[in-house]
Amino acid sequence: MSKPTLYIMCGLAFAGKSTLARRISKHTGSKLIAFDKLWVEKDKEQPIPKGAEGWKLVRKVGQAEVAKTLTEGNSVVYDDNNVRFEHREELREVARKFGARSVVVYLNTPLELIREREAINKTTAQRHQVEPENFNAVLEQLQIPTAQENVMEFKPEMDLDEWVKNNLKNHD
Repeated sequence: MSKPTLYIMCGLAFAGKSTLARRISKHTGSKLIAFDKLWVEKDKEQPIPKGAEGWKLVRKVGQAEVAKTLTEGNSVVYDDNNVRFEHREELREVARKFGARSVVVYLNTPLELIREREAINKTTAQRHQVEPENFNAVLEQLQIPTAQENVMEFKPEMDLDEWVKNNLKNHD
């Protein structure tokens, strides 16, 4: 049996992370753990504080879910912004602790396209809105992953099916 893999999604809101995360999960048979979904679930149990405090709380819950899944020998796709190196490093440390591989999946989506998707979402409401101050804070914190982080990059002009087929052949 091969080592499980932790796929660490990385990118801004509206970059396409959740769409790609679902595809990776389906292609590899990995469990999908989504920060936004965890937030909603935990908020139903007990209201989560707004801002950084709530974000840190849900991030810890997500890391615990990742650890649990890896201890069971299963691969995980962790769908969150993960824009700061230190947050990706925390996740890599969880993977190392449980003998899993880790790879950062960076969605390199131009800001203009992100803004277009955000504007469309204001009318379609297909996903939750992101408060401008939160988006701007995350944008300011973005630390683009480097080659040392074991990165697979996806750009919106790439064919999704081809990308999955070509990039995940050694990871499933």
